[in-house]
Amino acid sequence: MTKNSSTLAEQGTSSPELTERRYVYNGETVSHNGEFVPRGNKRVKRRKRSPFNIIAVLFTISLLIVFYVWNKIAVNRLVVEINDLQNQYQKMLNTNEFLRAEINKKSNLERIATIATGQLGLVYPKEQPIWFEVDAERITPNLR
Repeated sequence: MTKNSSTLAEQGTSSPELTERRYVYNGETVSHNGEFVPRGNKRVKRRKRSPFNIIAVLFTISLLIVFYVWNKIAVNRLVVEINDLQNQYQKMLNTNEFLRAEINKKSNLERIATIATGQLGLVYPKEQPIWFEVDAERITPNLR
């Protein structure tokens, strides 16, 4: 390699620092006999991301979101159903209590006695009833 004299003449400088760094390629290879050649920074290689991996991650995230929303909706429906069933159970308990109260009220002997004497014209017996026994043989008809 030879030094480019035309570039030195154009610049008007002949400093050895500038001339040593500027070389013109004339087809010959330059060998640095034991000189340390500073190495430039290594180019940073960006790792390529696969479109399949990106789509797989997005698909997985979307599935998780769908399952989360589906779970929330299912839980809300179950809560509403439980609330409706509890209301229905409470109504049944109230109805049962009301019917028990009606049974107690209508089976009261005093009320039955008033209805029997007033509306049906029944009277209390003045004598005690007499108990008698019937033979089973006399009940069956004679089959001769």
